[in-house]
Amino acid sequence: MIWWLLVLHLLGIGVAVLGGRRGIRTGLIAAAVAPAITTVWALTQIIDGDTEATARLMWVDALDIGFEFRIDDVALLMTLLVSGIGTLVFINATGYFSADADGGTRFPATLLAFSMSMLGLVWADSIWTLFIFWEATSVTSFLLVGHKNTYADARNSARRALVITGAGGLVLLAGLLILAEQAGTSTISEMGAVSGAAATTAAVLVMIGAATKSAQFPFHVWLPGAMAAPTPVSAYLHSATMVKAGVLLVAVLSPVFVDVGAWKWTGVAFGIASMLWGAIGALRQTDAKLILAWGTVSQLGLLITLFSLGSAKAIFAGTSLLLAHAVFKAPLFLVVGEVDVRTGTRDITKLDGLNRSMPIAFGVAVVAGLSMAGVPPLLGFPAKEAAIEAALGLSGTERAVALPTIVGGAVLTVAYTTRFLIGTFGPGLEGRTEVAPRRVSMTVATVTLGALSVLGYVFAPAATALVRAAAIESNEKAEVYELIRWPGLKTAFVISVIVVVLGAILGWFLSQRSIRVPDTVGANAADEMVDGVLSWAPRITAAIQHGSLPVYLATMGFAMVVAAIPFVFAIETDHLVAWDNPAQLALAVLTVAAALAGAFVGSRLGATLTLGAVGVCVSGLFVIHGAPDLALTQLVVETVIVVGFVVGLGALTTRFPETRDSWRTVRLVLSVLGGAGVTMALAASASDPSGTPPIEALTDGAKDIGGGKNIVNVILTDLRALDTLGEVVVLATVTAGILALARVVREEQQVSEGAVATRTGYALISTPSPTVRTAIRIASPFAIVLAAYLFFAGHNNPGGGFAAGLVLGSTVILRTVAGLPRRVKPRKAVTIGTLTVAFVALVPILFGDPFLDMWIGSIDVPMLGTIKSGSALVFDLGVTAIVVGLITASIEGLSTITDQVMADARKARDGATT
Repeated sequence: MIWWLLVLHLLGIGVAVLGGRRGIRTGLIAAAVAPAITTVWALTQIIDGDTEATARLMWVDALDIGFEFRIDDVALLMTLLVSGIGTLVFINATGYFSADADGGTRFPATLLAFSMSMLGLVWADSIWTLFIFWEATSVTSFLLVGHKNTYADARNSARRALVITGAGGLVLLAGLLILAEQAGTSTISEMGAVSGAAATTAAVLVMIGAATKSAQFPFHVWLPGAMAAPTPVSAYLHSATMVKAGVLLVAVLSPVFVDVGAWKWTGVAFGIASMLWGAIGALRQTDAKLILAWGTVSQLGLLITLFSLGSAKAIFAGTSLLLAHAVFKAPLFLVVGEVDVRTGTRDITKLDGLNRSMPIAFGVAVVAGLSMAGVPPLLGFPAKEAAIEAALGLSGTERAVALPTIVGGAVLTVAYTTRFLIGTFGPGLEGRTEVAPRRVSMTVATVTLGALSVLGYVFAPAATALVRAAAIESNEKAEVYELIRWPGLKTAFVISVIVVVLGAILGWFLSQRSIRVPDTVGANAADEMVDGVLSWAPRITAAIQHGSLPVYLATMGFAMVVAAIPFVFAIETDHLVAWDNPAQLALAVLTVAAALAGAFVGSRLGATLTLGAVGVCVSGLFVIHGAPDLALTQLVVETVIVVGFVVGLGALTTRFPETRDSWRTVRLVLSVLGGAGVTMALAASASDPSGTPPIEALTDGAKDIGGGKNIVNVILTDLRALDTLGEVVVLATVTAGILALARVVREEQQVSEGAVATRTGYALISTPSPTVRTAIRIASPFAIVLAAYLFFAGHNNPGGGFAAGLVLGSTVILRTVAGLPRRVKPRKAVTIGTLTVAFVALVPILFGDPFLDMWIGSIDVPMLGTIKSGSALVFDLGVTAIVVGLITASIEGLSTITDQVMADARKARDGATT
């Protein structure tokens, strides 16, 4: 069911985009379907008592990398919050946005993409799955916060949130990797308690990552700024779901780090600082939304503190507050959104009499606010009681630190709640505020969420069952606790009464005074830090990437020599031989001679030919070593490179600029040192081999698994197809870069006076003779046939998709040289190739097989016999298309640059003439 729900969200994103074309409200309604279905499913699972579900999709078995999901009681609780509140937020947003609001195709789809990312994070059972969805929530949050992308504040706030949470994600990844190494598994549910120095490092890193996501001091500065997002986004992401991700992570990993002292005290430090500073910040704001945002920072600090303490009572209290906070803070944000829409302001100093003009919103705000303050008969009351009792149950330093801060934080919470309610709905200073008509969809969602605080208290046993089951996942001893509607005159209750009284008095007192809103010092510092990095980055790049190719080569050569020095002491000469047969010596001499000739030749064409000669000699060495595939590929590559060089030389002078002999000496020395470095590294590597060459295993695998005799091709398209997939993605990316650069140059040519049009189907060099054009026309079909033969023969004989693509690419180059139409669109070729390899990689998943799992089949054809083929052939076809697209894009880029060079030369010549 996990896969079906995730696919449902994926389909919902597409439907939301289509629906959004008719208007943002239609898109929001379409997007609400997937969360609604997920909510119903989660409720049925809880009612039936079937709270366990798993799903697994391995990607790389040897590295234990894959997607792993597990739904337990904690995940079900979070699923209700993510999908249940999400459904109501979508409904509310249909009233928040006007019918003609911008972003109809973008906003609903992005919000649903966030919902899906959050579900993946909640269900994740491996560090890889957790990290992927963790970062996905950061990216989608960035897009949602920056929804009003024409406003600088929204853009800056989105950037700030992305930088802080994204950087925290990288810190989290480092901690998770160390944790997986210590625990011996990447599956979270299989991890046991860890200890030691490495575990301490992992604990601190993971806690920092959690603190960035849950807006803990000093990383909290992104959350108030994120209020630039539409208010439904704030209610969903920044109160009920995304900011709970860090809290959830602390809860899930508490049993793993139970023996690590740094885990507890790092979390308590983050939590206490955030609890107090967030509450103080809430008391210093006049924007109702910012009051709630700073209050969220404070309450997240309380949650982090409770889960970090790790005792059974603290875990139970933290889980109770996790639920209570979501159901009272989300409606408060939605109420503020309604106030903003209907009055045009959120400034509490400008609001007056809304308790009479917006009675329903006022009623919801009072109910949710009193629940946040911990007043009965609302869900927040027993949750707060549990937190105070958990602090009272501590001893020693833990009690001395936690109890006063939790009580003090509770007093401040009541204070800013009181000030929020009085300021937003009480009498103001500027006369009665005009109110627009009520929007039904906003009211329905807000009232439903507000009612949950009442229902949670009335049906406390049901809420207890939900909370207790989730708490047991972190601490089994939590099964003895429950949410008590009336605790009696106990110490915790007396403290609660004092907290409410003191907080109410403080809140009323502050509501009668004018407040000067403080400067956003922390947010400004974060922005200045980012701006500083962005300002220094071009300078550092300009200093390092200065454009001097000789300096680049010298630097690489020097680094290569330095890196090879340690290998010198590991070289043994017993296994070294001069050559296996005399042909190797002859080819080696020819290779060195061709390389030396290239260093001294003065013409560009001569240098190109000497480089080609080096490549041909290396191909000969491959043949002698019994690697015909490598030899074939090398020859075709050399052909493409040489022809490409020749094409490019048409716009350059025939000879190199004069250089000093000293510079030639430097180049020769660097070349010799570079070669010596590689030689030393290879000799040292062969001196101490690890294991035995896997030739037998690869041979058997090629026959039994890949069904082919050409080991190299079977490795590329089957046994190690993942490596090939990564390589073709790089090729596709390079192609996109070439096309983008060529487009920029063409646009500059079009706006430049006197520039010539880019020639995509004409000769790049001087017009070839009719004989050359005719020869290329005749040779082209034969080259295509050769490419087809190499493609189909590659699984059993030398060849394959890469070689076929190179042959076809050579044909494209020759036709371009001859001024003949290419008939190949690089963008389409790369797109088709990329989609093809992706199709082959993903289809096995639909049948329950691993990613990139290849199949083989055979059919009997009359007169031809049995023909065997498989999905590896289709995969190879995609590789061919990408290679052809890359070569075509390269020749297109070369033609564009050639035109630019020729145009510049023509301008210079004309200027000199005049």
